[in-house]
Amino acid sequence: MFARHGLSQTDMIALSGSAHTIGFAHCGRFSKRIFNFSPRNTIDPTLNFRYALQLRQMCPRNVDPRIAINMDPTTPRTFDNAYYKNLQQGMGLFTSDQVLFSDPRSRGTVNLFASSNAAFHNAFVAAITKLGRVGVLTGKQGEIRRDCTRPN
Repeated sequence: MFARHGLSQTDMIALSGSAHTIGFAHCGRFSKRIFNFSPRNTIDPTLNFRYALQLRQMCPRNVDPRIAINMDPTTPRTFDNAYYKNLQQGMGLFTSDQVLFSDPRSRGTVNLFASSNAAFHNAFVAAITKLGRVGVLTGKQGEIRRDCTRPN
């Protein structure tokens, strides 16, 4: 899907980090990873075991569905590369996060971004610029709105 819109794997990895370095997730969105991953493993084996136990404390079974936790457990209010460092430690909250490190096709980029905040920031700027150009209507197909909340 990303490639269809002219975005690369590196763009996708940078955008994932930018989306998950700040913010929170409701417990129900990842509870399977910490309670019912598979018949052989109740906890997802790609998840750091100590982190999984912390998640279980914050999100016990049958927790209020409104309860949410930080997606970045180390620097939840800072736009930085800690997300990638967390992935290296098995602390990706979602399976889609952790696979970026566990898959050898994307691990090198994760390692690069974990080692260099500047590399992450530069990749993010390039990716978000490309993303901002996806689906833009021009000429007679589009319009410049006087009020962004409604068509002219």
